[in-house]
Formats: sequence, C-alpha cells, structure tokens
Amino acid sequence: MHAYATDSDERKIIPLTLAAVSVASAWLVSRALLRTGLVIPWWVDSPSVMALYGIWYSLFDKWLWRTAICRKFALVRVPDLSGTWRATGRSSFDKFSSPFQFTARIKQHWSRISITTEGRESKSHSITAAIMIEASGDTLLIYDYWSEPKAAATATLHATRGTAYLNGTKNHLEGQYYTGRDRQNYGNMSLDKIPDNQKN
Repeated sequence: MHAYATDSDERKIIPLTLAAVSVASAWLVSRALLRTGLVIPWWVDSPSVMALYGIWYSLFDKWLWRTAICRKFALVRVPDLSGTWRATGRSSFDKFSSPFQFTARIKQHWSRISITTEGRESKSHSITAAIMIEASGDTLLIYDYWSEPKAAATATLHATRGTAYLNGTKNHLEGQYYTGRDRQNYGNMSLDKIPDNQKN
C-alpha cells in the first residue's frame, strides 16, 4: 500500500483530534492507576501521550475511520472504496470495438491505498493515487499504475505506465485511462463494487 492525497480538510483535523484524545487517555490511565493503588515498577513506563497517540492513530487508520459515528459527525468524508470491483473497459487499440472484462481490487486505510487490476492478458498495480471530493461533490479517484503482461499474453503487449481518472460513488466508478508512450492506448472503463454476499 502507498499514501494517497485528498482535498478533504480531515487530514488537518484528525491528527489534532487524536492528539486531544491521547492526552485525555493518558490522564484517565494515570487516574485509574492512582485509584487502584497499583505501583508500576520503575522499569515499566506508564503509557505516554506519544505512545497512546501511536495506538489511537493505528486504530483509526485501519478501522475507526470506517465507522458510522465518524461519518455522522463528518470527521471523515473520504469514501471507503475498499473491496472487489467488477469492471468493463473499451480501448482505442481495437477502435473500441470489443469490451474487455477485468477485476479491480482496492485495499484502503485512511492514509494508504492499493489498487490492483487483473484481466485476461495483464495485471497492474497503483503507484500513486488521489481521492478528491470537494470540487463536484462526487468521488474522483485518480491514480497512476504500472501494467505488466501475463506470460501467455499477446507478443505486442508490453509493460507500461498509465493513468486512470474515475468519477462516481463508493459503489460505482467510471471514467477514462491512458497508457504510456510504448503503447499509447486510451479508453474508458466502468467499475461496480461486488457486494460481500456475492463474492466467491
């Protein structure tokens, strides 16, 4: 997984919120230790604010940002795109005559993301990405990727870099892509997230 950019203000607000929660947690831990009369050995450091911040950040980054309470109070606005997507595309390579099918898999934390695709002849993985939400109110996913042909792919299919621009919602995305100078192809694609109960 790699970092991704976003235009949501939450990247400024959440670290400050987690810092405040960490300070409050450290105070509560110290009060609890005083009430119980538990004496911590000198060689054991009681949870510091920085240690608690690390714990809270890790929990938030992996799980808490997805919760309904974070969405209800608008702490998090970046959509959760993680999951498996069924995708269809058309390419300028064959003058958009034949659709091709592929599968996209998105793994996402609050601060990191990974986008991989796999079709009949090639597979790709993202290098950089951005999720923009402010301009249109919809979700705009932009990412650069590296595509590699499979062993049995057509001989003219080479490894290449490309860029995809996808717009939509957390369950449906569609847009365009183009590849680097080696192939110089472009096209469109449409992705629909597969519900958990329909996955094999």
